[in-house]
Amino acid sequence: MNSFLMRWPEADPAALKWFREIAVTHLWLPWDAPGNTQAFLQACRAASIAVIAEFPPDGRAQLALARKAGFDGAAFTAEGDEKALAALVNQHSDWQLFALLDPARIHWRTGAARAVLAAGLWPGARRLDPAAAGATQQAWLDANAYLIACLRGLFASRDAWLGYRADERAGVSKTQPPPYGSVEVALAEAVMAGGGLVLTLPEHYRQALLRGKETAHAAWRSLLQTARFLREHRSGFLRPFGARVAVVAGSLPDCAEIVNLLYRHNVSPAVAPTNAIPAYGRFRILVAVGLGPHPAAARAVLTFARAGGKVLAVPVGPDEPAWWRQAAPTRIRSEENRDFFALGQGLLIAYREPVEDPGELALDVIDAMGWRTRDLRIWGSTTVLGILHRLDGGRLSVELLSYGGPARDFLLRVEGRFQRATLRRPGAPALPLRAAMRGTGTEVEISRLERVASLLLE
Repeated sequence: MNSFLMRWPEADPAALKWFREIAVTHLWLPWDAPGNTQAFLQACRAASIAVIAEFPPDGRAQLALARKAGFDGAAFTAEGDEKALAALVNQHSDWQLFALLDPARIHWRTGAARAVLAAGLWPGARRLDPAAAGATQQAWLDANAYLIACLRGLFASRDAWLGYRADERAGVSKTQPPPYGSVEVALAEAVMAGGGLVLTLPEHYRQALLRGKETAHAAWRSLLQTARFLREHRSGFLRPFGARVAVVAGSLPDCAEIVNLLYRHNVSPAVAPTNAIPAYGRFRILVAVGLGPHPAAARAVLTFARAGGKVLAVPVGPDEPAWWRQAAPTRIRSEENRDFFALGQGLLIAYREPVEDPGELALDVIDAMGWRTRDLRIWGSTTVLGILHRLDGGRLSVELLSYGGPARDFLLRVEGRFQRATLRRPGAPALPLRAAMRGTGTEVEISRLERVASLLLE
């Protein structure tokens, strides 16, 4: 994934300097964008930037006109049925195509077209309603790394792309535009999770750049540093996720909110499809979601438990069969909504009904891991999330993202004993930090995180 995709709403050759600075490879331009389209296409072509005509849902019939006009490809919303999508892609298979699919259609085969998930929330921290929030509740974080994890796991043969915009569908209020710096977080969370984002600047940010507003240009310079940093460390972000937890599911809608809340609690699991159940060893816990219709996957998950793993069996529908009963596990105890069973050398926790609160399930997963020995724990900041990646030579990287502005003086712990810690940051030299080994884990104190960093542990 060496492509850099960006949207721009008008055919203005004067914007080319910004595209060059951030190393855009594909520029998405609305088919009906204002401006001198031909001059814009020529300027982008001279800069080796492919211009992709983006069509509204009802505009796919005009793809041939875009080809005739000299566009290098097209981006369109996949609607109708999978057969119609295949016919459209086959008709233009020698062209650069991007198919925007919603979560219910993301499993469609797209052929030569690149699949882009048309979902996501603009990242940032939201304050909870004081009338509804308890004294101990923390700010809610809108984050999207979990979607990249789902795409990487469920559709391993594809690159993982998100295509949401800074609009009301992504939770952005017209009266409260997001801060300029949130663009860095939007780009970084997608790339650090091993995917990519069709970058769209919020319109107030774009207009401020065009007017020459210094705060917008300062934010742009910071974004350039972050983009360079992400390219420099890209290979590490594509490595396997480092947590010992995996979520197994048959579809994105089945598991999305469960994976979301696990990431929100810094579990950062891998995601596996039903035809590729991981073996016990590298992973110690499987969250098996909706396996009733998948008997082969159910048998593989039961084998995982017998080998010593812990399995949390979560139904999706109220009538889903209790697939785990075929193994005749031994009941240990029961709680209000779940039963605990011994199976071989492992443990199976079976939920009787679909989970209403994925946040509670995330806490159950942490209980199964052990609060003291969980893969990643962060103290002193409620707006920092981490993603773990396993590197060669027994090394570990913790990708850190601050969703509420700069974070100061927080402590993190990872499971595993490491001797050296190095904080890698955009636009700054690598910073050696003290790695304090405590029991079976390692603690590192971080004095300041602007928005994005990667902690290397060796």
